[in-house]
Amino acid sequence: MPNEKAFAKALRVEVVSKMLGVQTEECKNCRLIFEEVGLKSKFHNQEINQYPDDIKEEVLRLSDWIRDLARRYPVHVEFKIIDAMTPLGVYKTLRHRIRKFPGFIIGKQKTYSGWDTGALEAIIDEHLQNLSLA
Repeated sequence: MPNEKAFAKALRVEVVSKMLGVQTEECKNCRLIFEEVGLKSKFHNQEINQYPDDIKEEVLRLSDWIRDLARRYPVHVEFKIIDAMTPLGVYKTLRHRIRKFPGFIIGKQKTYSGWDTGALEAIIDEHLQNLSLA
């Protein structure tokens, strides 16, 4: 791994994938009340449980993977999660020609799609090496 002091700023890795969304139709004051009495998580859990198991498992797998990557690259890499179904997610998918999820945009230049940890880490390491040489 390259020297920590060689980096002026972190490498940004944008993760474009399907996310579990919840509808938040309540007003700001209602939301605060729900949070205070502990009801907010109950309603959100009910909404999340309505998703198919395969989608929930994929999101959980991705979440675990991103946490693991964040531990491996605590200083040098900044992860940004983008829901593929949002306008920004659709834009990123089209702009970077992401054909399957999860999709990763590394340093605004290179993209990777899929679940191969070794392949993604090799791309990240390559970019970090290039940053340390610059």
